[in-house]
Amino acid sequence: MKFILLSLGFILLLWYLAPLAAGIFNVGNALGIVGSVLMILFGFYCDKIPAGFKYGVFTFVALMLAVIVIPFSFNLVKYSEYKTDEGAQTVIVLGCKVNGTVPSKYLYDRCKAAAEYLNENPDAVAILSGGQGSDEAISEAQCMENVLTDMGIDKSRLYKEDKSTNTMENIAFSGKIIEENGLSTEVVIVTNEFHEYRAKLFCDRVGLSFHSHCSHSSLYTFLTYYTRELLGIVKEHVFPSEVPA
Repeated sequence: MKFILLSLGFILLLWYLAPLAAGIFNVGNALGIVGSVLMILFGFYCDKIPAGFKYGVFTFVALMLAVIVIPFSFNLVKYSEYKTDEGAQTVIVLGCKVNGTVPSKYLYDRCKAAAEYLNENPDAVAILSGGQGSDEAISEAQCMENVLTDMGIDKSRLYKEDKSTNTMENIAFSGKIIEENGLSTEVVIVTNEFHEYRAKLFCDRVGLSFHSHCSHSSLYTFLTYYTRELLGIVKEHVFPSEVPA
C-alpha cells in the first residue's frame, strides 16, 4: 500500500506540475498539486497513522470516487462526441484564451475542429462565442473569425458573439443570435472534450438541442483541465449559474 500511494502520488504530482512549464496555472493543477503532496505524505507516514483515521480517509476517497468522479467522468466521456439522428446545422465554437491577437493552442484546435465540421456540412453556419479579456488585444470571437477565414471558411457563414465572459454566457448569448437570425436550435458545440458535458447542461437550460464535435487536449494538460472541469460541474449541480438576461 505504501509503495502504491507513493508511486501514484509522484506520478500525479508530475502530471499536475507539467502545465506550469507552459505557464498554465489554475484551480485544477493547484488542487491537484495539493492532493498529490498529501497522497505522498500519507503514503510516507502510512505505517504511523492510526488505523481508524486511515480507514476514514480511504472511505472518504471511495465515496468521492463513487458519487462524483466516476459518474461525472462517465458523462464527460459520453458527451465528448455526442450526436442524435436530428443532425445539427448550427455550430457554436466556445472561446478560449487569445495571446495578443494570436490564438492559444486550445483555441486554434477548436477552430480546426469547427472548420472540419463546416467543411463536412456545407449548409451549416457557426457562431463564434467569446469576449475580450483584459490581457487580449482582440476578442476571442474576432480571433476565431480570423483563423477560420484563413482556413477557407466563408465569412458569410460566421456569426460573432463577442460579449460573453464564461461558458454560461457563451451558450445563452449564442442562443439569442440563433433566435434573432432564425437559425436551427439543433446545435453542435465545439470545445475541448472535457468541456462538452458542462456545455450540454447549459444548452439544456436555454432550450438548445445538444450535439458535440470536440477538439482533443494535450496529454500533459488534460488532467489539470479535467480536475478544474469536475469542480465546475459539481458547482453547477449544487449552485446552478443564472441564465443571463
